[in-house]
Amino acid sequence: MALVGGCSLAGEISDARRIDASPLRVSGVVDRVVQVKGGTHVRVSYQAAGRRFVTEDLPVGQRAQATDPAVGTTVCLEASAEHPGTVRLCGQRYPGGDDMIPTEGLVVLAGAAGALMAAGWIVAVTRQERRERERSLRDAPY
Repeated sequence: MALVGGCSLAGEISDARRIDASPLRVSGVVDRVVQVKGGTHVRVSYQAAGRRFVTEDLPVGQRAQATDPAVGTTVCLEASAEHPGTVRLCGQRYPGGDDMIPTEGLVVLAGAAGALMAAGWIVAVTRQERRERERSLRDAPY
C-alpha cells in the first residue's frame, strides 16, 4: 500500500512539474461527469500541439470551480507544452492539490516505517527461534 501511494505521489509531483515548467492554456469540452468520494471526476477532450487528447478521470476539487462542470461545458486547461497529454484544470494545483502532498507523504512515510518495523520484528523473531533451536540441539543428551 505504501509503495502504491509513493508511486502515485511521485507521478503527481512529476506531472505538476511538467505543467509548471512549460504551461500551455487550452480549451476542452467535458465529455463525462462521475461523482466520486471527495469530489468529481470528469473526462475532457481537448486539442494541443496539433493533436487531439482525452483526459480520463480528471479530478475536480471543491476549490476548482463553484459548481462541477456539466457535459458539453467548455473548460480551461493547463497542459505541458512538452508533454501535452499531461493536463489539469486552469488554476488548480495538480490532481489532489499541492497541499495534499505533505499529508500523502506522511501517510506513505508512516506506511513504510510500519513495514520496516514489521520486517525487523520478523527477522528478530526468526533469529531468536533459530538460536533456541541450536541451543536445544547442542544441550540435548546423546
